[in-house]
Amino acid sequence: MSEPRELPPPLRDRAFDVAEAVGRGILADRLRRNDLVAPFHGVRRPAHHEVEHADCIAYATRMPATHVFSHITAARLLDMPLPARFTRDARVHVTAVNGRAPRGKGVAGYATRREPAIRRAAGGLRVTSALRTWTDLASQLSVDELVEAGDRLVGRPSPLSTHAEMAQAVGASAGLRGHRALVRAFELVRPGSRSPRETRARLTLVRAGLPEPELNAEIVLRRRTIHGDLVYRRWRVLIEYEGDQHRKDPRQWAHDLERYNDLAEAGWLVIRASKTMTEPDLAARAARALRSRGWST
Repeated sequence: MSEPRELPPPLRDRAFDVAEAVGRGILADRLRRNDLVAPFHGVRRPAHHEVEHADCIAYATRMPATHVFSHITAARLLDMPLPARFTRDARVHVTAVNGRAPRGKGVAGYATRREPAIRRAAGGLRVTSALRTWTDLASQLSVDELVEAGDRLVGRPSPLSTHAEMAQAVGASAGLRGHRALVRAFELVRPGSRSPRETRARLTLVRAGLPEPELNAEIVLRRRTIHGDLVYRRWRVLIEYEGDQHRKDPRQWAHDLERYNDLAEAGWLVIRASKTMTEPDLAARAARALRSRGWST
């Protein structure tokens, strides 16, 4: 089989609507060649065009103005945490506003009469706001998973919403699927988290009967001011999470040593946690550290 004829420059390196290609004089046979893939009905993109969120970009080429990326897809586009089980769902999740839910290969469709707040994600893609995405996912996530996502909304370094706005959204969700889970999750959401791991640790500690720690709280030392991951200020106990970069990067390693030495000099007891430490072990170590500093139940 001969090499396929090169596409015109406007279509060469992006997804495009088949109708646009036909309008440019490209024959249907050319659109069936194996250098193109068809992620959705009526859409083509070059097989080599593997960019981040490629399917969203492809779907957007023929997405009606009344459709918006939502649910799992919106969460991904907005960098909201999702459970690992959702990695198997490669569909684009799309909501039609005041219309019929979209259908088709690779599409999970929804319909709503509640006009959603819409924002623009990377590449100008239309997505439901982070707050609306959180409430939409209430029927698909557990309470703890909603807490993780909710902590991201009011977390560091760049909050996507406010606690007051979340309270309003929870109240407005009454009668919708997942409302009870949303109410329970909202009661557990706290500002200041930097990661789902910190959220899970906080929940573990509190459920073990320990005091609730401050998240990423400021600690003023003699030579510097730092932010600790989970801080028990009254007892000068600090829980710090360390990833592989702390071990592999010599500059980071040296910085950490100075930091821990300064904390020890100021009377802080530091628990250094990693992804291999289990939640029960973390809770047990924290309890022993707090008791050594005078805490009692």
